[in-house]
Order: sequence, then structure tokens, then C-alpha cells
Amino acid sequence: MTSFITSDKVKLSYTDQGDGQAVILLTGYAGVKEEWYYQSACLLELGFRVIALDWRCHGASTHTAKNLKIMRLAADLHELILNLKLRGVRLIGHSMGGSVIWAYTVLFGYQNIDCIIIIDESPKLLNDEGWSGGLVNLQWDNLLMISEQIPFLKMNKQPIDNELRVILNGVKKLNPFDFDLGHELLIDHLLQDWRQVVRDIKVPQLFVKGACTSIWGKGYLEYCEQLNNKFTTLITLNNVGHMPQVEDYKSFNSNIIRFIKG
Repeated sequence: MTSFITSDKVKLSYTDQGDGQAVILLTGYAGVKEEWYYQSACLLELGFRVIALDWRCHGASTHTAKNLKIMRLAADLHELILNLKLRGVRLIGHSMGGSVIWAYTVLFGYQNIDCIIIIDESPKLLNDEGWSGGLVNLQWDNLLMISEQIPFLKMNKQPIDNELRVILNGVKKLNPFDFDLGHELLIDHLLQDWRQVVRDIKVPQLFVKGACTSIWGKGYLEYCEQLNNKFTTLITLNNVGHMPQVEDYKSFNSNIIRFIKG
């Protein structure tokens, strides 16, 4: 494990293993880089360079209230890429990590991205009269109330493998997530709208949906079914919820490897 200091003086922790083409693994809100345990092992075995990042206020990175915004996380990702002098990266983001990838494309374009994988993320979490594909029941008038309930939502359909569970329990005991401190980031995440950004993607993008995900509204399925275009491919993994990469890592890994290898 190593770290670097961002331009706004926050220490970010990451792992960097292997020597091949770079794959960067990005967690969702309150996640830790160790969640990618099985993906890291698989990608390393296939000869990729695997980098997993703890966001600011997450895991072993500095826990701070400074600049807790999605766009700042995208800048953190950009600075990591520059620090490591990476070219042609493959970006894999789960939930909020997917939103950060979309934000990265807005700020820095596509010239340094080989492909994108988004895992079970809605492009707009706040529902309104014309959109029902956000977080279940989330509306402008109940934003604060629902945001406080999010840490208690059941995210997965299948239990997490015991080996990984032991690892995650140890990490979270050492570096527990502070939901009060991180609440500003959650609110910023809930207010984003990436629908046009997703339509404008100019690199290959794989969208991975959990068939049994229960946190999204009814419009989410309709949106996913319309995603297939010149650049974006949709796959649905059966019998998993919001965290397919840990619920059925074997099926998830085989699908992302097929996509990454072209």
C-alpha cells in the first residue's frame, strides 16, 4: 500500500500491483479498496497492472471534510493517473465510483481512457416528474431524510464470501467510515445528473446491472435497456443485487475480462 498527496493537501491511499496495462478500481460511497480482492487477483493473473484507490474520507486515506464533492474526487483520480504516468487506463467504478468516472470524462475528456466499466449505478439518483430511475423514493422534498437512511439499505442479494468478509471486517475496524463526516459527499452525489454525459461517452463502456438490485426505481430498468449504442454495452448478472462484484465474483470477473480483452 502506498499514498500520494493531492493538490489540495489530502493524503490518498492506494495499492499498485503488476506491470501490464493499467486497470483502476474505484469503490462506491463508504467502500474500501479491499472490496476488489477477487478482481485484483484475477486481473493480476492475466498480466494487468491493478490499482485500487481509497477516496478521501474513505479507508486508509485521510478522513477529512475538505472538498467532499464528486468533481473533486474526479480530480483526485486525475492526479493519481498523472502521478503514476499512466496512459490508456481501464476504469472500473462501482456505484458512486461510476459517477466519479463520468465526472472525470467531463473534466478531462477521454484521451487517456481505453475503456470504462460502470457497476450498478444510476446516472441520476434524484427522482422527479420526468425521471423514475433514481434511488427508490428519493425526491427533492425528502432528500435529507432519505440520505440518512442510505447507510442502512440492504445492498446485496447474495451473502459476501467469508474470506472477503473477514478481510473487509478487519479493514473497516481499523478505518471505520464516518457517515456524519462523509454526508456532504453523499448529498453531492445524490444531486448529480449524468444522463447526457452517458449518452456522449466516446470510448467503449460496459454497464453491469444486478438483476435483483432493489435500490433503484422502476425507470432504472427502462434506462438500462436503452443503453446499448455504438459505445455502450449492457450486461445483467442474475441473482445478484447492487454489489455483483462481491456477490458473484466469478461471473462478474469473466464478463469484465471478456470486455477488457476486447
